[in-house]
Amino acid sequence: MMSRLIRKIPNRWLVWMYVRFPIKGMKDWLVYRSQSKFLMAVLAVVTNEAGEVLLLKHTYRKDPWGIPGGWMQHESPKEALEREIFEETAFKVQVDGMAKPVYATKPHRIELLYKARFLSGTFRPNEEISAYQFCKVGEWPAGLPESQVNLIQAVLEEERV
Repeated sequence: MMSRLIRKIPNRWLVWMYVRFPIKGMKDWLVYRSQSKFLMAVLAVVTNEAGEVLLLKHTYRKDPWGIPGGWMQHESPKEALEREIFEETAFKVQVDGMAKPVYATKPHRIELLYKARFLSGTFRPNEEISAYQFCKVGEWPAGLPESQVNLIQAVLEEERV
């Protein structure tokens, strides 16, 4: 509620208050309350030595197959991605770099899409992920959403350039 009220204040007044607030914590609070909020997620196209793509079968999705990823929790994107993949699979990966950021809605979020390589690990199913498979490009399982195929293709095409 406070954020909605603050966003109704004209910008020039907010700038005036920001300049005059004597304590940095008060300035930080004003900036935090006056800006829109969104979630941050990390995703990865993980490949093995054969160039196959890691897909996970999610227990809670209508279209269950997808690339690994999850929400950030007060950590760097690289740390979040390594943590999520390990929590979901018990796999270790080498994060090679960010491929692209993606803005999405429902909920409003920024997804940071990375390239990564499979290093090691023995799969452990859990309450979120029931299975995994490494797939040859274009040989996707039924239940992989088109949006995920597009993300995978975007990352793999960028590698070839």
